Amino acid sequence: MASGNTKLLQATSYKLKAQKGFSLIEALVAISVLVLSLTGTMTVASRGLFSSDVARDQIVAFYLAQEAVEFVRNVRDNNALGDVDWLTRLDPTCTSTDCRIDVNATPPNDIVSCGAACPVLRLSSNDIFNYGSGTDTVFRRTVRINETVADREATIDVTIAWDRRGHERNFTIREHIFHWK
Repeated sequence: MASGNTKLLQATSYKLKAQKGFSLIEALVAISVLVLSLTGTMTVASRGLFSSDVARDQIVAFYLAQEAVEFVRNVRDNNALGDVDWLTRLDPTCTSTDCRIDVNATPPNDIVSCGAACPVLRLSSNDIFNYGSGTDTVFRRTVRINETVADREATIDVTIAWDRRGHERNFTIREHIFHWK
């Protein structure tokens, strides 16, 4: 037979053990962890979208306010060049009372007293804000001019208010103009 160095081949048998599956509790815990991780991600994405909407609205509000200030400056300059009182067309409509300014309307419809509340601005089909035509936006623009310092200086307060998804916001810009002539 074989010498002493050789090993005998022996057959070994392996028993297959039945492995148990996940228990119901383990499955629920795994699903809960998955849901929590997805919820956190979706919450961050949702807040990011909301923040971008707020930022966009604030930028639009700033430009709408600045547009009204520039319009008032233009009226003041035209009055001075035309040798009329520097706040003509603005006083008494906007002096110490709220008014709306539509930079795209022609006089006398460009400066109108609002009374209790100014209407919402509209966005025309060519993306111009106005009060005449287009679809209603969420923005309201209110302009008020207060004379100060011996009729040589005035403050312009332009407030843009809007409501987006139940969150009311407003933005006010104050500018000082002078009777330079």
